[in-house]
Amino acid sequence: MSKNIWWETHRPKTLSQFVGQDNLRKEFEPILSGDSPMQNYIFSSRGAGTGKTTLAYIISETLGYQLHKFNASAKKTRGIEFIEEYIIPLSRSGLNEVIIFLDEADRITPQAQDALIEESTCFFILTCNDINKVSPWLQSRCQVRTFDPISTEDTISRMAVVASSESFSVTHTELSIIAKAHDGDLRNSLGALQCLSAFESPKDRELF
Repeated sequence: MSKNIWWETHRPKTLSQFVGQDNLRKEFEPILSGDSPMQNYIFSSRGAGTGKTTLAYIISETLGYQLHKFNASAKKTRGIEFIEEYIIPLSRSGLNEVIIFLDEADRITPQAQDALIEESTCFFILTCNDINKVSPWLQSRCQVRTFDPISTEDTISRMAVVASSESFSVTHTELSIIAKAHDGDLRNSLGALQCLSAFESPKDRELF
């Protein structure tokens, strides 16, 4: 079995590989081709593994923008001090081909949220699981996009591609069981698929 983490190793690199959010893929096609302008975004979903981080990576990679990623849920990064000391100087540096990516931005304190984006010369992509915890002020300065759970069909399709890349033979029934068990979370589905690949015996796989 590969020592790499499959969901990370096989993270889509291009919009054509991105699955499960057809409406967003269509929206970002002209942006990534240079026909429409880039904007500030809030990527929201109730569940995990829906592609928020992946799409942020695809945007930065395709546009050739430098990505600065921060986990905004940590105690050190969700307060006003961090925003004032690190984010504001970066966002007002005069550089425009930069994306500041704040993961779990709904954990940022209200005071820190109020300090974001104003007078920024670069772009922000924020992710959240609870849009109600993102201030109306901040929402008004971003395009809010909702990510739906990945369908069972799309999850199976993506797992099949990854399994093939890893030379792992898996049945459609096994893929279906994994996809339904993780209910729209593609990342966890790929994690379960990798765990399944560790079992060589059909009997062991049945127990899994």
